[in-house]
Amino acid sequence: MCDTAVVGSDLDIAGLSDVEVLDLLRRVERQRAALDAVAVRALARMSELRPDRDAGGQRFAGAEVGAALTWTPAQAAARVAVAARLVTRFPDTVCALEAGLIDLPKASFLSDVTSTLDDENAAVVEQWILARAEHKTIERWRQALRAKKDRVDPEGADRRREQRRAQRRVDFQAADDGMAHLDVYDTGERLRAVYLVVDRMARTARAQGSSETLGALRADALFDLVFGVGSQREITVELQVAVPYTVLLGAHVGGVLDGYGSVPNIAIKELITDYGASWRRVVTDPVGKVLEVSQRRHPGADLARHIRLRDRTCRFPGCHRPALSCELDHTVEHSRGGATGHGNLSCLCPMHHKIKDQPGWSLRQPEPGRIVWTTPTGRRHVVAQDPFIDFDEERGSPGGAMTTRGR
Repeated sequence: MCDTAVVGSDLDIAGLSDVEVLDLLRRVERQRAALDAVAVRALARMSELRPDRDAGGQRFAGAEVGAALTWTPAQAAARVAVAARLVTRFPDTVCALEAGLIDLPKASFLSDVTSTLDDENAAVVEQWILARAEHKTIERWRQALRAKKDRVDPEGADRRREQRRAQRRVDFQAADDGMAHLDVYDTGERLRAVYLVVDRMARTARAQGSSETLGALRADALFDLVFGVGSQREITVELQVAVPYTVLLGAHVGGVLDGYGSVPNIAIKELITDYGASWRRVVTDPVGKVLEVSQRRHPGADLARHIRLRDRTCRFPGCHRPALSCELDHTVEHSRGGATGHGNLSCLCPMHHKIKDQPGWSLRQPEPGRIVWTTPTGRRHVVAQDPFIDFDEERGSPGGAMTTRGR
C-alpha cells in the first residue's frame, strides 16, 4: 500500500529552483496516481459489499458512495462501475496506476474502450498498451487503444462501426449569455471532411483580412454553408488515409484517417467506392513508415506536404495541434546556412515556434523527423516520428516523446 504522506507538504516551495519544482511536480503526479489506485480498490470493494443483482449495475454502492462524497448518483455509480471493472478485469493496470506509471484517466479509458471485447481480447489489449505506456500523452493513449482494439477484433470493428453509425444524431444545448452548443455525432470520415471544408473557408476569410479568430470564422462558415449565405463556389478538400500495404493484397484490417485516428476496414472501402470526396491513400510498411503517397489530381508531392504528412502534429512534446495549422520551421535557421530540406524542417505551432527562440531553449534534428528539445533546466525531450499506424512489431526507435536530463 502506498505512503499517503503528502509529497512536498514540508517544503518551502517559494524557495525551490526550476529543476526542483519540476521534480516535485513529477513526484506529486506519481503520488496522485498511487492514491487513485487506493480509491479504485476501495470503490471496487464497496461494489462487492453492496451488490445490485437485480439491475446488474452499481446503484446501491453508488448511492452510498455518492452520499458520503457529495457526488451525484450517476457520477458515483459510474466511478464504482469503472473501479469494479479495473480491479476484476485489469489488475495489472491497477498495479501500474499504483506505481505511478499511468494516471487514472488512462486507466479509465482502457476500461471503457475494451468494454465490448471479451476477456481474452481485453487482456491482450491491456498487456500491449502497458508495455508501451511510457511517454504517451492521454491523446496518444486513446489513439493507440482504439487502433489496437480494432486489430485484435477486426470483424467486430466493422460491426461496432455499423452499430454506432445507426446512432448518428445532432443535439442542441443552450449555453450562457445567449450562446449555444450544436453537437454532431457521425462517422469520423464524414465529420473530418466537414471540418476541413469550414476550416478552408475560415482561412480564406482570414487571408482576406478578417480579424476574427479562426474558431469564430469556422462557426460563421458552417452557418453560411447551411443557409446558403455568400459564395457557393465548390470547395475541395482531401482526406488522407494511411493503410498497411497488406490491405492492397486483400487483408481485412483497418487504417488511420489523418486528423481523426483508427478507422475500420469498412470505412476505407466506403471512401474508395462510395464517397465523392477527394482523398489521398498513404501506404505504409509493416512498421508504419510511409511507402507511397498516391496522387490525387496533380503530379508530385512538394516538400511542405511531405513534412506535414511525416510530422502530422506540432513537434513539441505533448502538443497535438495538427500539422496543417502549424508553421514549417528551419531547425537550423536559413540565415545561418540551414538547408530547406526534409532533414532541417519540422512542424511547429505558433506558440512553440516562439518558444524555440526564447533564452535557454534549443532544438536539434539529428535525423529527419526526430526532434530533440533542450529546456532552460537542461532537460532533454526527444520527439520521435510516430508511424501512421501503430503496429504490434517492436520498432527500433519508439514513437512519442521521451525525456532525459542533462546539460
